[in-house]
Amino acid sequence: MGEPAVSSSPTVSKAGPQATTEGSLAGRFVTLLSPVFVIAAGWVAGAVATIVPGAHLDQTQVASFMVAASTSALTATWKWLQGWQQHELLVAQGHVAPRKPASAPATKASRLAPQA
Repeated sequence: MGEPAVSSSPTVSKAGPQATTEGSLAGRFVTLLSPVFVIAAGWVAGAVATIVPGAHLDQTQVASFMVAASTSALTATWKWLQGWQQHELLVAQGHVAPRKPASAPATKASRLAPQA
């Protein structure tokens, strides 16, 4: 009856990507900076909750608002990292091209060669 409407894995292009590893540092930056942004989201939410005129929130409501904002930032980071890991897997399998090809590691001979 033909091909299935949904494929379980992406198809490999005819040319195929040349690199098999991802050279972009985006995943590392997100991982290292996510705690800073999560804390900043909680702090901004607390500041907004206390500064906004007409919003009379007690201390527990402000803390709940801060936790909700921090949780939202953490969830967005987690979801992005899941997608990035899926992208790295597809690059390693050769299904997609990397965003930035990894540079080739230096060979032992090139490291030992005298610099001119």
